[in-house]
Parts: sequence; structure tokens; C-alpha cells
Amino acid sequence: MSKIFKFKDASHTKTVGRGTTHRLVNESMGAQRIGVMQVDLEPEMTATGVHYHKNRESVYIVLQGSATLMLNGTEHHLKANMVAFLSPGDRHGLTSTGKEGFKMIEVYSPLDPDRIDV
Repeated sequence: MSKIFKFKDASHTKTVGRGTTHRLVNESMGAQRIGVMQVDLEPEMTATGVHYHKNRESVYIVLQGSATLMLNGTEHHLKANMVAFLSPGDRHGLTSTGKEGFKMIEVYSPLDPDRIDV
């Protein structure tokens, strides 16, 4: 089932201390293998604690701002127009830095989050 819609009409969740997640493509609209979301963080906000996924691959596409990606124990500084690819088993966590907030698109597969906190 194909779908075309405006960004403002996407479902979203605002979580205190974790920012806003806009669910652009997911199983509720018929996706079976891939998900896409936009994550909006306020300045110096931690999106997620360090965790990993046993089966999921993710691509982060940074749209605005800057963040620190903790990836397998190493800090990586992300900023607009950068892309990060995360493999299954990569231990990762994300914190926005700077004063303007942070926005990124995450593309992921499979849909099952299989998240394990560490």
C-alpha cells in the first residue's frame, strides 16, 4: 500500500527529555521491511542511552545542528550534511550539542527494534 502525505500529517511522539519523533514510514502504514523517522532534539538533550540492536541496521542523515554519537565506545561528532551507518550489534547513544537543537532522519531495517540497553 503506497502512501503520499505531508510531513505535518505524520504521527509524532513528544517525550519529555527525549525530543520529538516523527514516524514517517512504519508498519502502521503498511511498511513491512523499512522504517523512516525524523528525530528532533533540543540543545544538549540525550536522545537515547547506550544500547544496541541484534538485527537492525540504521542510517542517520543529519539535517540540522550537531550531536555526539557514542559508537562502540568512541565519540563521533555529527553535524548537518553528515551520514552515519550503524550495523547490528553496534553499541550507540546520541546527545545533541550546540545551541540550535538537532534534527536527523533515521532509516532502519528491520522494523522490529530488538533494542538491548547496556
